[in-house]
Amino acid sequence: LWGRGARLYPYFFIEKMSLKPEEREWAVVRLENPFLTVEVLPEVGGKVWGALDKGTGRYFIYKNHVLKFREVALRGPWTSGGIEFNFGIVGHSPSTASPVDYLVRRETDGSLACYVGTWDWPSRTRWSVAVVLPPDKSYFETRCLWINYTPYFQSYYVWLNAAVRAGDDLQFIMPGQYHLGHNYAVPLRPWPIDEQGRDLSWYKNNNFGSSKSYFTVGEYRHFFGGYWHQSKQGFGHWARYTDVPGHKTWIWSLARDGGIWENLLTDSDGQYCEPQAGRLLNQSDHEHFFPLATERWSQFWFPYHQIGPMKAASPYAVLSTTRQGEHQLLVEIFPLQDFAAPLIIKNKKKVLYQENISLKTAQPWRKQITFQEKTDEYQIDLGNKLHYIASPGAYQFKKPLNFQNYDRRTLQRHFLKALRLEKGRNLNEALQEYENILKKAPDYLPALTRAAELYLRRGEKAKAWPLAQAAVKINMYDPAANYIYALVARGMDYLTDAKEALTWAARDGAFCGAAYSQLAEIFLTEGQLDEALEFIQRAVEKDPKNIPSLQLLALLQRKKGWGAKAAANLTRLENIDPLNPFIQLERYWPQPSPA
Repeated sequence: LWGRGARLYPYFFIEKMSLKPEEREWAVVRLENPFLTVEVLPEVGGKVWGALDKGTGRYFIYKNHVLKFREVALRGPWTSGGIEFNFGIVGHSPSTASPVDYLVRRETDGSLACYVGTWDWPSRTRWSVAVVLPPDKSYFETRCLWINYTPYFQSYYVWLNAAVRAGDDLQFIMPGQYHLGHNYAVPLRPWPIDEQGRDLSWYKNNNFGSSKSYFTVGEYRHFFGGYWHQSKQGFGHWARYTDVPGHKTWIWSLARDGGIWENLLTDSDGQYCEPQAGRLLNQSDHEHFFPLATERWSQFWFPYHQIGPMKAASPYAVLSTTRQGEHQLLVEIFPLQDFAAPLIIKNKKKVLYQENISLKTAQPWRKQITFQEKTDEYQIDLGNKLHYIASPGAYQFKKPLNFQNYDRRTLQRHFLKALRLEKGRNLNEALQEYENILKKAPDYLPALTRAAELYLRRGEKAKAWPLAQAAVKINMYDPAANYIYALVARGMDYLTDAKEALTWAARDGAFCGAAYSQLAEIFLTEGQLDEALEFIQRAVEKDPKNIPSLQLLALLQRKKGWGAKAAANLTRLENIDPLNPFIQLERYWPQPSPA
């Protein structure tokens, strides 16, 4: 299984799970406003347990009222329902069934927020998610924060897996031209209508084959969701494509091999499906999490009801449109918050309809609009709150999408094969491939730098050093080669070498922040506080919300005796990252006392 071996060290695997049910108490954080109830389980990975639409009395995020742990996750135990948070490498994360840190507070805008988070120990990164419910809106946010505290490249993988109830009337609204499966076993195929004419977006039309993973790609859209046609209600997810381009639908097999999981995972809540949101396009893909980097983004989850299927969405509203003849269009809007805006419908030639409308949260608005002329393509704007183009191909892009597993036919493809292994945290296999490349091409610069870092991470500095030297001999200005050279030099206590190499790494925007932070750390170890402050301030200027940089700045401010500045910086950190244990430690040091 994925959860065994070096990729998950130091986690152990849990093999034994009881089949005998028992009543027990779990900590539940309940966030509530007039429109929604959102529940969080901090003792079960911090997952959202379920989310209720008060307007319908139904859960738009599936709530499983029992916790039946089954051997599904990277460490074994996993339970269905809600929204789970997966950071690190592919699979249900090691913390998905474990207690995590949590904190509940009211934000300055009146929102209720439950912060959950923990460490991913194999990568020494730390993640947190703030589940935020505003007081007057019909959505909740998941504000994600992920921090790489190491000077090394780490595996990059993030997916938030939600659950919704299954049903023959459920239709998924997943933008895309194509779909593909895990491991690219299913090549790019048409979406939503397949080659046999089946509309795969309908749950009931998937009654063939086994369980389904549909990664939908090929359109630049910011939302996805679904709609239960019989009850005229739906669910939605919104995040900028820049932040969350990955959209996936998981459907258990509609045959018995999927049906058995209903009994294995729940008692009476029925079958479910999983709409999932990711930072990459496929769960077989990993990228590099840059050294000492901090990443932050937000996602919105919402219900809608008493309008038709979603055609567009934003944090302000859900839009549905239905053609009712050549000259008539039914426009329906489900507001997610109070706002007023001009409704403008136009084509490429002129404005077809305009009206100023005022909308109230969770109160559907609809109007049948008649045009003077036949209009097949049109655009709808709700001021600057929502934008929709009804035109074939309006959101499609021409960039090639080529999902592939690399072979060794060329040097470049061989390197990409090794890099793919490394990004997936298969470090031993990756290092072997880099070594094989260097046997064929000893001066292949990318392989030299990657092999040097991997040897350094193994503690084999004597093997890393000649590789790092060879890399900068080939190109003494290369930023990646200089950065890795500096890490190896620092590990060997060649601090002058490290500082000189970081000079060139800092010239590149990708390495600038990490290089300045490394310089600050070196000057701190040498007792040169002013020089350390100079470079950590440069790092903070590069990224004002970078958590490792802000931490080092607060530490240096304390050491300089600047108590007020240090306290203000810790407050700044707390506003961004309230679960950060460094904050409490730094507040302890000015006046240490026995526990």
